Amino acid sequence: MNNQNFSVIKRQQGAALAVGLILLLIITLMGYVGMKGTMLQEKMAAGLHNRSLAMAGANSAVRAGESFLYNLIDSTNSVQARGTPSGSFFDLYSQLTSVKDLSAPINPIVKLFKERNWNSAAGTVHANDFTTSTYNGALSQQPQYIIEELPYELSFGGSRNDRLSGGGGGGDDEQKVFLVTGKSPSGDGRTIVLVQSMFTAIISSSSTN
Repeated sequence: MNNQNFSVIKRQQGAALAVGLILLLIITLMGYVGMKGTMLQEKMAAGLHNRSLAMAGANSAVRAGESFLYNLIDSTNSVQARGTPSGSFFDLYSQLTSVKDLSAPINPIVKLFKERNWNSAAGTVHANDFTTSTYNGALSQQPQYIIEELPYELSFGGSRNDRLSGGGGGGDDEQKVFLVTGKSPSGDGRTIVLVQSMFTAIISSSSTN
């Protein structure tokens, strides 16, 4: 009788061990899955942070390009601001290889700048240094911008001064459209964001003074 009880007790201890191992395995798997989920959330948060930094840098570059273009037109009394294939006029590029030919191919310098890499040397570097920012807000490289003139123009009869005074003749004004593209990397350099804005200017054929 005692031997039978002893045999039953041994079988019960073996079952408890098996159940304990199964529960331990389940708990381990649950911990592993939870850890993987936490790591994934951290990567997603880091990716969002880097993209936000790159977006802010690209927006800042666009604003710098717009400011440069505005000051250029304003300081020169609205003389002809024109884009060229090589950017020889104040680094203003034409969108096409031939300014007046709409069938011409895209300017390769502009095309290369718009690719999501850092191989182009045509961009203008932002004046402020964003690579030394603190609190985990530094960029891996400086944001850049490029200004291209689109091949669309709208001419107005008479100059701006003539129209304001009610007169006619004396030259033509042109409405020109520029595309400002800003590009910025993230803090880790893995993300590159492009931001663009349209800039319309009235280019006067005569001095505004």
